[in-house]
Amino acid sequence: MKNTLLAILLIFILGNLCHLGLPWWSLAFIAAGIGWTISQSASAAFFAGLSGGFLLWYSNAWYADSANGGLLSAKVGQLFMGVQGGQLMLASGLLGALIGALGALTGRWAKEIFVSPKGRRRNYLQERRR
Repeated sequence: MKNTLLAILLIFILGNLCHLGLPWWSLAFIAAGIGWTISQSASAAFFAGLSGGFLLWYSNAWYADSANGGLLSAKVGQLFMGVQGGQLMLASGLLGALIGALGALTGRWAKEIFVSPKGRRRNYLQERRR
């Protein structure tokens, strides 16, 4: 539980630090790096990426929406057949959650493939490299 909360917090903080200079898909690499470094189960890594990505993208969408009084989200909502601003922020948060979850899960599985813990049999890729 402690590792999962730490992973959520790191995804949120590093994502906020990096979102100004990096493209939108850099969240996947941030989450993958955190999924690799923080040892947790695959389901915990998925949940951490899901929560961290949702918090990151929803809070940034909320901040941008509140900065202009909701005018931009209202105009964009009209383009999408009358979608409300809150629904757009929720869609943005869900997209960030999906990207973060898949990135963290990819990092966790990559660590499982390439790094074998002590006392455990090597997998096919590691046997083949020998």
